[in-house]
Amino acid sequence: MSLWALRRAGTRVPRRHASVIAATATVAALAVGGCGTSSHSGSGSSSGPQSAAASTAGITAAKAAIAPYVGRPSAFPALPALKKLPPAGTKITYIQAAIPQAVGIGKDLIDPAKELGVKLNVVPSQTAPAALQGAASTVASQKPAALLLSAVAPQFFGNDLHKVVAGGTHTIGVAMTNAAPYGVQIVVGNNQASIVSGKLMADWVVARLGTKANVVFYGTPELSFSPYMQMGFKQGMTSACSSCQVAYQPISITTFGSTAPSTVVSYLQAHPSVNTVVFASEEGMDGLPAALKDAGLNNITTMGFAPDPIGTKDIEDGSLTGGLAVDFNVQSWEMVDTAARLIAHQPITSKELYGAPVEFITKGTHVNYDPSGQWTGYPDVAQRFAKIWHR
Repeated sequence: MSLWALRRAGTRVPRRHASVIAATATVAALAVGGCGTSSHSGSGSSSGPQSAAASTAGITAAKAAIAPYVGRPSAFPALPALKKLPPAGTKITYIQAAIPQAVGIGKDLIDPAKELGVKLNVVPSQTAPAALQGAASTVASQKPAALLLSAVAPQFFGNDLHKVVAGGTHTIGVAMTNAAPYGVQIVVGNNQASIVSGKLMADWVVARLGTKANVVFYGTPELSFSPYMQMGFKQGMTSACSSCQVAYQPISITTFGSTAPSTVVSYLQAHPSVNTVVFASEEGMDGLPAALKDAGLNNITTMGFAPDPIGTKDIEDGSLTGGLAVDFNVQSWEMVDTAARLIAHQPITSKELYGAPVEFITKGTHVNYDPSGQWTGYPDVAQRFAKIWHR
């Protein structure tokens, strides 16, 4: 999601310098508070019955909110021209966390680096703090011109990114929140973007199920954006369907591709009224279709943010209902573009915060794929950036 999406959705967003990415203390406190668990037993998290008129209005508003992202990708970033190319052979490093989305970004970075004429170095890392800190120390010793980071929690790096910056390296993160205190100078896609993504997924649920929606939302603590996405989802459900039941459950990224599906199935079996599962990262649904089928849970609606290639295929064949797909390929080009602007000492405008295009995809959606097998809304991204870079 992006700041232009905030404005298209009617949200007033002040323009800030790109390096100002830390949330306010109030927002941070709300995000932390939003990580807790609500139960479907007892009062749940609905606020009581809605009138028929209010329900109709909420559903109508939800359908209108998602309309710009259904059947077409959101707008391509309108970036200003790059005034000066980095010197040939300039070194840019990417710390690649051991999660599929981050690995996919690593593949997507190859083409823009080649087009720009810079040398890309990928440093693989596990997601544990000690591993990420070790990777950052390695980068600090290498002193590249720029360091690119995927959406892991910035606090996992401890103080090691400050060592990278002290060596003269520019640090650029994607979908990281509250990252400035840890040494991340620029973020493509920030906490406000994640809040809007969460709200859009709530609107999609209400547009599809109306007041019948009974939801469990799975947030992932290791992903920096997850608490803010959960916050947005809660705001969206309250606005569009205050009588709908919603519970919030944490699920660790370490369970993705292993026990996450059984965790979801166990929850659904214990809460048979729940008919909708939403993930802050749809990657956590890998393997879920088979688990639902084995458990006889055949009527569960699913939605998640940024489906990986496995999830995209599951959506295409109808075994998962939908996803808010993210164009990671465009985002990777944006990351390299941002690095180039910093290296050239070109001022960063608010457009560098826009983040990737998105689109709601469901069965029957025509899907284009990028080099990593991920959905892309703009297969001609290379030609578009060639014009921005005057190549």
